[in-house]
Amino acid sequence: MPTNKVMSPGARLGDWNLLRSFIAVCETQTLTAAADSLGLSQPTLGRHIRELETLVGETLFDRLPGRMRPNERAEFLLDRLLPLREGVGRIEHAIWGRDEVVAGTVRVTTSEILGVLVLPRVLAPLLADAPLLQVEVQASDAVQNLLRREADIAIRFFRPEQDDVIAISVGQTEIGLFGSKELVDSLPECCTPGDLKGRYVGGVGVEQAIEIAAAAGHSLQLSDFRFRSMSSVAQLHAVEAGIGVAGLPVVIAAERPALVRVFPEVVAQPMSVWLCAHEDLRRSLRMRRVFDHLTVTLRKLFAASAR
Repeated sequence: MPTNKVMSPGARLGDWNLLRSFIAVCETQTLTAAADSLGLSQPTLGRHIRELETLVGETLFDRLPGRMRPNERAEFLLDRLLPLREGVGRIEHAIWGRDEVVAGTVRVTTSEILGVLVLPRVLAPLLADAPLLQVEVQASDAVQNLLRREADIAIRFFRPEQDDVIAISVGQTEIGLFGSKELVDSLPECCTPGDLKGRYVGGVGVEQAIEIAAAAGHSLQLSDFRFRSMSSVAQLHAVEAGIGVAGLPVVIAAERPALVRVFPEVVAQPMSVWLCAHEDLRRSLRMRRVFDHLTVTLRKLFAASAR
């Protein structure tokens, strides 16, 4: 839990740019990228962060080589600042006389399981609020290239390396091993992952799963995966049907009451979640609206999953 420190009675936030710089560093996790995104010099941005930390009374970032990682206190503050950023964006539109009508199509790509089970309900409030906006969801485990404009926005489980792609961290999750409650209840009390041979569910190509199991000291082969499918959603339903166990994102499995996690101390593959966009995000109102909405809602989703 975040600390309960409070500012001294005389402390006041006199420069709102400190919060703007703070959000940028949280999202890019480097001073250089944050400075570029705001059009500031790196020394100015660094001064903003130091001033805010002095005001708060504690450090907000873990200083790592080439990286500024937000700590728990920073995440606590960021969660409360994102709605403010969206509001400031709307005020800017009003001041500069820009047309606030959000219209047109935005293409969002993500994994199949996230695109099918999460994005529809996440996007529903946005589409209700912006009736002229259209969103195309490409729910596929194939990675679409933002620079070739195969999609406008991507939700990825790895940090992109292209310099021309805007990327912010929206949370953490992990892959755990899950089975149906009935299947788990039927397992012997001292069962190990190796005892489940022949009761695994996976993709058509399960080489990576076999390698991960081997690294943990458990020998598996293709025949141990009784149900295989290219569709991650089909794999999820196979697990719910009691066919076997499979590695699933915790953020998805946690919402399925029929599933039970097994061997969490053995199978726990952490993954960071990144929201990415083509650099046209800065010039497109509809892309910014979708991007900002996904930033807020996905951070809440992954934070709840972590708890």
